[in-house]
Amino acid sequence: MLFSFFRLKKPMNGLFQQPVRQQGRCARRASCGALLAGLFFILPVSAEGPRETLAPETLPIIQSIDFVGNRVTRGHILRQEMLVKEGDPADPSRIEDSRQAIMNLGLFVSVRVSIKPVEGGVRLTLRVKEKYYILPVPKLNRDLENNFTLGGEISFDNLGGYNQQLKLRYETEEGKAVAGGEDVTYLFSYRYPRLFGGPWSLQTELTQDDSLVDGKLDPEDNDPTWLYRKQSRTAGFQLTHLFAKAGPSDGWQGGGGLIWRRAVYDYLSTYSSDPPICDPEVPGDCPEPNAFQDSTAVGVRTALSYSKVSDYLFSRKGVEYGYSGEFGSQMLGSDTTYTRHKFFWRQYYLLDGRPHENIDVQALVGLSSGDMFLGDKSAYSVGGNSTLRAYESGTSSGNAYVLLNVQYLRPFFGYYPLRGVLFLDVGNAYPSNARMHLDTLLWDVGVGVRFRLKSFVKIDLRVDIAYSPESGESRAYLGTKELF
Repeated sequence: MLFSFFRLKKPMNGLFQQPVRQQGRCARRASCGALLAGLFFILPVSAEGPRETLAPETLPIIQSIDFVGNRVTRGHILRQEMLVKEGDPADPSRIEDSRQAIMNLGLFVSVRVSIKPVEGGVRLTLRVKEKYYILPVPKLNRDLENNFTLGGEISFDNLGGYNQQLKLRYETEEGKAVAGGEDVTYLFSYRYPRLFGGPWSLQTELTQDDSLVDGKLDPEDNDPTWLYRKQSRTAGFQLTHLFAKAGPSDGWQGGGGLIWRRAVYDYLSTYSSDPPICDPEVPGDCPEPNAFQDSTAVGVRTALSYSKVSDYLFSRKGVEYGYSGEFGSQMLGSDTTYTRHKFFWRQYYLLDGRPHENIDVQALVGLSSGDMFLGDKSAYSVGGNSTLRAYESGTSSGNAYVLLNVQYLRPFFGYYPLRGVLFLDVGNAYPSNARMHLDTLLWDVGVGVRFRLKSFVKIDLRVDIAYSPESGESRAYLGTKELF
């Protein structure tokens, strides 16, 4: 029973001073209904157990709904999440679901409800405590080989008080080419949930990645031959539609959009090899570099998902699953025809009677056909701090992949913001959809720590140490976001 109760300001005075008894009955219907509702609000509500249903005719009518504490968030953003409105019966179950739906926005440290008898019914007051919505966040990851991911991100998580999200990000990490160097990423993303209060949501994204990549004269040769600088740009948008006509922003939703990608390669130099394949000092002696080609990919996006996840500030409970696809076509201006499919399922189990003690599970499957860019040999890769944590980034790559992450989280000494983690990662990438052999899975185990900064939107300080029994290697990571 976690956070599923209301706290009333002066509940005894506010709820019990009005009713008087006449021949064993309440003298006024509104006050009697307020008494019944007030008893419900004071008692804890089980997140699992069935709720007692009260006949609507026995309940008082909601005469007004007030919001307190929303200095930034607009009132209609809160109101559109609610299952009750003025003129509805004060059904305790629907009011609790409304309170939880507002909490699920992720914008508040707490959401509490109180009721007060008024002429003709009750007044419903929701008191919220807002988080900080403008936040510069350093981006830091480090493994045991002293490879760093550095950078920064500034997030506007409630832009204008309309629950819009704007993110700007800059990151650098160790290059994966033989020559080393740095990979640099820039990102701009914007999301507007429930456009103008309706069922549609808009999401846009712009990215640019600059990196060094190796080319090969002989595809079968493990030694690289040429060095290129690769610049990748992405621009896309997506519109999604909530299937529910009113109420909380959860349940089924689906939609689609367009995405444009461009990859440009600049030849930098030729590696020396033993025996040498050419002499770079002799004009015309070295083969013309042609390992990569500039190319453009344009595709149609599709998405269908279901989400029913409750936010209890330090933990979550519920399920979300769905599908996203991308279909590239030359009719749209793409150089190649390709498809990408991703299926996901996440379950957050909250253990009964154990506050903020979770078992979280994530399963991902990726399938593809065709090459997004000319010369691409793989669509997916696994390894690194967001997939298989004991393996180097890009350890396994291919045109299909599977991934399973399981983690058990428990607060340290009853201090809810700080939780210890035990985790298991299992997965691999495969050459094609038809060659997915689940008997060749990579796996690792590990321990970690999570510290939730409750006054900020979705900020978890994360420390993970992962170990692979198969390879005997271990890696450590620092981060500012939960794995999933």
